[in-house]
Amino acid sequence: MTKINYLKNKFNEDVIESIEESKKFGYIPTRFIQMLQKENNDGYKLALKIVKTNAVSGLEKLWEMGRLDLTMEARILKPEYKDLFSKEIIDICTKKLKQLGYKVYNF
Repeated sequence: MTKINYLKNKFNEDVIESIEESKKFGYIPTRFIQMLQKENNDGYKLALKIVKTNAVSGLEKLWEMGRLDLTMEARILKPEYKDLFSKEIIDICTKKLKQLGYKVYNF
């Protein structure tokens, strides 16, 4: 398995983990789950699609709950995924999260 494939698999597991953690706090991201299923449960592929959009309902809900760490954007910015995403994607995520007051660490 290549490093990139390993990172994609690990990222996908991270996305699933964030869904499960959200459920524990009473938030079931139904629309996000549907989009993930439409992408054959490929979190990486979904990330590339939705980060560039202005879809913010889940982001706003998690912000209200004080759990921005569970957002797709925060998962993308984890240091272990720096080789997986382009600078453009990282910059978009950084901007969205900073606007909501989330502490973003640079790689």
